[in-house]
Amino acid sequence: MSRPNTGELDPGESAKAELRKYALGFVISVGLTVAAFAAVLSPLAPMVKIIAVCAAALLQVATHLRHFLHLSFSGGQSREDLLLVLFSVCLLSIMAGGTVWILADLQERMHEGETAHTAPTTGEEPAPAA
Repeated sequence: MSRPNTGELDPGESAKAELRKYALGFVISVGLTVAAFAAVLSPLAPMVKIIAVCAAALLQVATHLRHFLHLSFSGGQSREDLLLVLFSVCLLSIMAGGTVWILADLQERMHEGETAHTAPTTGEEPAPAA
């Protein structure tokens, strides 16, 4: 890291400019959230809805990284920031993939014995009940 994080505002920016960045990030995030809800509630084809929601989610992540976490991939800390983001994506992928794997295995185990419950056939017709 080239400079320590003191928790203070960027010395090159005023408090007003910093607040403007947060407000812009908030407005973009709310707009993307509303766009995702509008896509889901619209009469579009299901695949179009899925693509729209995924695109809004990716833009939402980029907005959060840029406006709230102040990550920019230019300057002295760009390599460290990139490594941080890639490591976080790796951890999240492992957790999400492991969760899906475990749930799929549990579902398979729960439905393991659910075959048709029929009596074995011996070739004879069962006797009618009296």
